[in-house]
Amino acid sequence: VMLCRNGGVLSLKKRQKTSGFFSLGGPQFTLQRGYGAYSVEGEDDDNSLGPLTHVVFVIHGIGEAMWSREDVDTLCMSEECDRMRANISKKKVATWREECKKCEKAKKPLPMPPNRVEFLPIEWSNKIRSPGQSLMTSLTSVTLRSIPALRAIANDVIFDVLMYLTPEYCEAIIECVTTQIIEQYSTFQRIHPNFVARGGKCSIIGHSLGSVIAWDILSILKDNTERNTPKGNESDPINVDGDNLQNGVYTLSTLDKSADNPLGYQACAKGSENDSKHGTWGPCLPKKMTRIIPFTPHMTIFLGSPVGLFLTLRGAHAVFDEMRAIAEAERASLIPCDDEEADPPPVFNANPIICSPFSLPTGALYNIFHPSDPVSYRIEPLLLPEGVANDELPPPLFLSPDGKTIRLHVKARQVFNNFGSLSEIFNKSVETAAAAAAAADKEAASKMENFDSSRQQVTKKSFEGCIKGKEVSFNLGGRSSRVDFQIQPGVIDNEYLSAVTAHSSYFIHDDVIDFIIFNTKTEEFESNDIE
Repeated sequence: VMLCRNGGVLSLKKRQKTSGFFSLGGPQFTLQRGYGAYSVEGEDDDNSLGPLTHVVFVIHGIGEAMWSREDVDTLCMSEECDRMRANISKKKVATWREECKKCEKAKKPLPMPPNRVEFLPIEWSNKIRSPGQSLMTSLTSVTLRSIPALRAIANDVIFDVLMYLTPEYCEAIIECVTTQIIEQYSTFQRIHPNFVARGGKCSIIGHSLGSVIAWDILSILKDNTERNTPKGNESDPINVDGDNLQNGVYTLSTLDKSADNPLGYQACAKGSENDSKHGTWGPCLPKKMTRIIPFTPHMTIFLGSPVGLFLTLRGAHAVFDEMRAIAEAERASLIPCDDEEADPPPVFNANPIICSPFSLPTGALYNIFHPSDPVSYRIEPLLLPEGVANDELPPPLFLSPDGKTIRLHVKARQVFNNFGSLSEIFNKSVETAAAAAAAADKEAASKMENFDSSRQQVTKKSFEGCIKGKEVSFNLGGRSSRVDFQIQPGVIDNEYLSAVTAHSSYFIHDDVIDFIIFNTKTEEFESNDIE
């Protein structure tokens, strides 16, 4: 609030906090005394909505300590949730009023008002980074006093990632987020006791590092609710029944019991030191966590997510690939016998399982990213065999409400790209094609000769060319067959200029808002359920 002079009159004005890196001359609002007539922006739209049918818990990412400061123009998570809630309500009500006008002209019954969606921010930074804690006191004491603006970025933004990579603080952050979700869910249930009975749904959105936290929370939920361990034998590092701590092999059931495990508890099996097939899809924690969220999300959305980077650091690709190999062997009964002369010998299936069967306990999972966001990473390549070439990976789908609507300029760009690829193919000489065919025949013959001695290598190479040009379906997100979705670029869009604001623009992007509206609408509520 600032004091302004207009001639001989003094007035108080409230400066609105705006989002963006370069915000000049933001709108101002004059305060008044008394209870005169006034209107709040968005109040009419909010009152026009129907019953509350969906609750979305939003987990913030890195830098919340900086964005929450008053001298920073970027909005904090609670303000982003307020703005997203207002934008979604405005769009829903505008569409509903247009439909009402059409029904009035056609003399048809008016449609029901759109459902209400609530966004609840989950803020962990202010609790983990409390000024009174010894961690922040020590960090302040070791920070140099020079270039304070740059050091503030390091302490308030980058430091969040370093904390999450530390098992003790990773556990504290996950515990904090899980506790907040439980408390807010319980409070919401007391206010709306019939929400679940009437078919209400709960979902999770994670932005930036918040998406990694959401992934780990779902991993812990999976670990505590799904007790069935993968099938295998004692030589398989993913599943070893019995007490194998003496052999140095850690499994889902024995890892948390080990006192000398330097990595602590993980939501996946850990192989021996000499085994290349080891890793984890879940967080590395000092001990096993038993507190879980009280619901299975209707959908989980990652915005600007570095989950792919964290899974790569955890060695999850090898684990997912081993799961795929075990599922393929179980389906086709291809586990080799000890007797090499067994009849018939094991034969690989002509249509092998391409995608890993790994899944998380969520109705749907969407990894949404801007193509110019420097923090975002893909997830789907980690669910494919390790031997798949980069040029054979399925491209991410373009984000649209129904998954099919692609803008005209994006289609035109795809046509030009495909035309360039075809031109390169037709420009190859006959000699080059013949040489490539001969090399392929030689490689195939080499595979057949080395089949018995190098089964694992053949398994990897047998996937070459089996993905390119084909539709793939991933089991990771339940009913969503694809995971990676990229925002459609603009007509005039520079990658480097867009990279400046891409990571902070998800909550106001029209494509993201339309996608959330489409996936949270429901018609299961009756008119008498309106509260």
